Amino acid sequence: MAEDTPARGGARPRSETSTQHQPSGADVGWGITGTMLSGIIVWGGVGLALDRWLGTQFFVLIGVILGLSVAIYIVIMKYAPPVPPAGRAGRGTASGGRRSRPRTQKGQR
Repeated sequence: MAEDTPARGGARPRSETSTQHQPSGADVGWGITGTMLSGIIVWGGVGLALDRWLGTQFFVLIGVILGLSVAIYIVIMKYAPPVPPAGRAGRGTASGGRRSRPRTQKGQR
């Protein structure tokens, strides 16, 4: 029984179900919102710093647009469903994504 408990200060073993945890819709929404806002704020701040340093007025706009573009790219890469590899159709599907009829022996339905 004592072997199952970790030593003092040691890490506890993780349960097997925690690795397959699906985030809720609110978690995904907050993740997207945070990514978008942080991209705009960070790169807009870099543009603002460049504007103040160089005495110009257009780097803040470039920074905001760059931050928004990078944030959209990150959101798409992180939350888009994976694309299946080319040339390998899913099992049990015909061309066009339709399910094929089950194959039976001759004379049976």
